[in-house]
Amino acid sequence: MPLAAGTQLGPYEITAPLGAGGMGEVYRARDTRLGRDVAIKVCAERFSERFGREAHAIAALNHSNICHLYDVGLNYLVMEYLEGVPLKGPLPLKKVLEYAAQILDALDAAHGKGIVHRDLKPGNIFVSKQGIKLLDFGLAKESGPLKDAEVTQSITQQGQIVGTLNYMSPEQLQGKKADARGDIFSFGLVLYEMLTGKLAFGGSSAASVIAAILEREAPSVAGVAPPALDRVLRRCLAKDPEQRWQSARDLKSALELAVEPQLTGRPKSTTPLPWIVAT
Repeated sequence: MPLAAGTQLGPYEITAPLGAGGMGEVYRARDTRLGRDVAIKVCAERFSERFGREAHAIAALNHSNICHLYDVGLNYLVMEYLEGVPLKGPLPLKKVLEYAAQILDALDAAHGKGIVHRDLKPGNIFVSKQGIKLLDFGLAKESGPLKDAEVTQSITQQGQIVGTLNYMSPEQLQGKKADARGDIFSFGLVLYEMLTGKLAFGGSSAASVIAAILEREAPSVAGVAPPALDRVLRRCLAKDPEQRWQSARDLKSALELAVEPQLTGRPKSTTPLPWIVAT
């Protein structure tokens, strides 16, 4: 049952509903001790295991582009209250690069702690006054060392699809264990949408979306972005994780190099970069 305004959760007074998250309802509330507004996610009982995982994931992260966790209650998380809007395309190229860099910085921080988001999508990326904020780690899991591309056991059972369909990697759709490269694929889908305002893989049914992600190449963005950026994006969306960018940090560098001439007016180096050249 939704919480009414005035409801107390410890020192926090509910003031208004904000919407629904991946595991329950989200409310605006007032911290009566510190006199500040906060966002509270109240967990549905059936998601208690994921709730605990999200709390541990966020607590392990301290990054300006990841929503901060302030407190944990019996069945709720207290996070910073953000003013802004969810990410939505299409956007000017300069703004795309600015937001993309911040998203990748957040992913790099998470991956560096062995945490894979697994539900990266525009709805979980908030454009706030402080910049991009990555939200909702309810499906996050720990992975092994990224340098070895190892993956440890997940709380999710093998063969179970977890995530938001239009932004899932092929390996997620196939129920396989996903590592950081699954987030790279999802980032590619977000990048495509920032550039075009459209889904890279749409469909009239779940089955058609799944088939598109597994079998179809994403449409080109060459009409709205430099060819080098199109090549970077295509590598994000490679079906085989081994063919994708292997880290958010390398991907960020590739994006910056791909669009540098358009943003600075300086010619790009003529030295071939093997990680940008299409294969």
